[in-house]
Amino acid sequence: MKKPKHISHYLVLSDLLDNIDVRQYSDTIVYLTSRIENIKVDLVKSGIDFIDDVSRESRYSYYKPYILQPTMDNLNKAKELLKSYATDDVLCFLEQKPSIDAVNHYEAQGSN
Repeated sequence: MKKPKHISHYLVLSDLLDNIDVRQYSDTIVYLTSRIENIKVDLVKSGIDFIDDVSRESRYSYYKPYILQPTMDNLNKAKELLKSYATDDVLCFLEQKPSIDAVNHYEAQGSN
């Protein structure tokens, strides 16, 4: 099954709205993208505001997490944008995702 358009945007924005630090996970495995930074740029272009003066420490360095500005207007914009990303193709793909994850896990185990 081909990855639908904006699936990565949907996954990232959904986690951001749930206050999940999307930078702590693998871009490729969790969000199906090679550069999560590009998704943030698209979200900013769509009018979503982020808090930029925060840093967190990881095991190896400091990094800037992506945190939505917690204003009502910004969160409502983000929710509306998320609805626009929730196309039938995206939702159908996500319903198939558990079986896709199982195949990926099996293939990763086989490569060891």
